[in-house]
This record gives sequence, structure tokens and C-alpha cells, in this order.
Amino acid sequence: MNKKHIIQLLSLTLITLVFSCKKASVAKNETEHEAINRVELIFKQGSTVVGTAIAEDPDGDGGNPPSRIDPINLKINTTYDVETKFINIIKGVSKDITPTIKQQGREHEVFFVLTGLNFSIQKTDVDGNGFPLGLNSQWRTNNAVANGAVLLKLMHKPLIKGANDSPSKGHSDIAINFQLNLN
Repeated sequence: MNKKHIIQLLSLTLITLVFSCKKASVAKNETEHEAINRVELIFKQGSTVVGTAIAEDPDGDGGNPPSRIDPINLKINTTYDVETKFINIIKGVSKDITPTIKQQGREHEVFFVLTGLNFSIQKTDVDGNGFPLGLNSQWRTNNAVANGAVLLKLMHKPLIKGANDSPSKGHSDIAINFQLNLN
């Protein structure tokens, strides 16, 4: 075998080894959290829970449509403190990942986008930089009976989060459209 053939054989062997070896498992992003397949909106007046709306999407965002989205029924001229929870359910085991999202608050923000309704939703919690987070919010309904929708979006915004971001900045970890009725 001449020198040229030996170099070609060694090069081919090296290329084969490089492409066939698996790298050790490393998270793509150290701040990734589990898939979200259940969202709970808990409506309170003072310390009393007055309503809960749940959305479930067993395969997570994308894929098949959600299997459950409860309508939100609120009273006119009423103020609600709302807690939003994000949950991952795998093989019947439920894990609340809201604390992880709160811990990674500098990279997340919850948005509530109203359609066909006009009332106030204000985020009442902030991240470590003092920017809105939205896991806790206050909803003040107006005096008009109406039907519409609220789009809940959890946006992932690593290194790009600001104080007054639009609901489209970043990428969506989950987006759910709830029917909302004011009575």
C-alpha cells in the first residue's frame, strides 16, 4: 500500500468514527423545563377561590388539539386575583413546573390577550430584573355583559426580555385560547 492509500484509509476511518460516536447527553439549554400539558387559572376574591379554568393538552403545545379547555365565567364589575399554574403530567404523575418558570422569570412572561372584551388585566408579579412575569395577575371586569376570548401565552424570551414587551416577542412555550363570558 502506498502512502496516498494509507492517508485515505485513515481519513475514512476518522470520519466514520466522528459521525458514528454519540456525544454524552447534554441539555440543549440549561434553562429548559418540561413540556406543559395542563394550565390552571385560579380566580380568587381575597383568599377565597371563586373559580378555576383548566386547559389540558396531553401531547403538549402543537400536535393534537387540547382535550379540555374550560370556559372562564366572570361577573361584571368585579375584581379577581388570578394565579396561573403550569403543570406537566406524564404517566399519571403531575409535576407543578410553575416554580421553575418563576425561578427562570428573567426568561419568561405570561400574556393575556383579550378578543371581543374590554377590561383590565394587570400582572402583579415581577422577575429578578423588575420586569413583568404574569404568574399572578389582577383582572378587573367592566359593567358590560359580553362574550369573547382570552389567549394565554407563556413566552420564552432568553436574553431578550424587556419591561414592555409585546406578546409576540420570543417563542411560545404554550398558547391556549379560553372562551370568556362576562355575566
